[in-house]
Amino acid sequence: MTIDELLAELRVRYPNGPPWRERLSITNMDILKWTASAGMSRQDLYDQLALELAHGFNASELSFEFCDAVVNEIHWVIIFCDEQRPHFFSEIYLAFDSGEYLHDGSPDKDPVEAYTRPQIERILDSVTVR
Repeated sequence: MTIDELLAELRVRYPNGPPWRERLSITNMDILKWTASAGMSRQDLYDQLALELAHGFNASELSFEFCDAVVNEIHWVIIFCDEQRPHFFSEIYLAFDSGEYLHDGSPDKDPVEAYTRPQIERILDSVTVR
C-alpha cells in the first residue's frame, strides 16, 4: 500500500470529511495494517501521510476538517502507544492544531487562513523532495 492508496482509503471511509470534531476512529490496528502493507516504519508512515495531507490541503484538494481530524487521530494513537511524534508529523500536526481556535481573542481572523495555511506553506517550502 502506498501513501496515496492509504489516503484514498481514508477518503472512502470519510467521503465528505468528518464533521468538525467528529472522531475518525483510526486505531493502532489500522496503523499496524498500514505499516505492514506499505513496508515502512510507523514513524515514516506518520511523516509521509502528514506530508501528503499538507500537500492536499495546500492545493485545496483536502479540507482543513479532514486533515485536522486525521492528524488528531494519529496523534492519539501515538500518545496511546507511548511513541514520539516524528519531525514532519509534529510540525504538520501543530500547524493544523493552530487552526482549531481563535488566537489572541481575534474573532475577525479565520485561524485556518491566518495560521494553518502559512505554516503549511512554510513546511512544504522546506521540503525539497516530495
